[in-house]
Amino acid sequence: MKVMKPFALLVLVAVISCKKKEYTGKVWFSEPSDKAEVTSPVKFGMQVEGMTVKPAGAIEEGTGHFHILINKEAIAAGQVVINDEFHKHYGKGQTEDTIDLKPGDYRITLQFADGAHVSYGSAWSQTISLKVKAKAAGGEEE
Repeated sequence: MKVMKPFALLVLVAVISCKKKEYTGKVWFSEPSDKAEVTSPVKFGMQVEGMTVKPAGAIEEGTGHFHILINKEAIAAGQVVINDEFHKHYGKGQTEDTIDLKPGDYRITLQFADGAHVSYGSAWSQTISLKVKAKAAGGEEE
């Protein structure tokens, strides 16, 4: 019985020390702004505060990379961000990109995820609305 108490204490310490650190911060688009009217291609600037941008691959606590989701909501924490035409991956650690978008209304979500593309959840996302306007003949906005 006396052996069990120190063992239980060691197990408790091990469990507590293995708990992942909770990070606070945010992600946001430095450009474009919410409700902006733009023409294609659209330039996106991506920012994070509270974590560090690192390329995909190794999973390091407190690091990750960006994903832009086109007309998709934030990915739940612990879920993998799929890779398709609506889920753009920036696994090289990029913090900006230009994307060709057809004229229309869009909801664009910036999602931060770990080195294995596992989402940090809605707390690490931002969604903006955009209106992409058609270019008039000659390259002018319409």
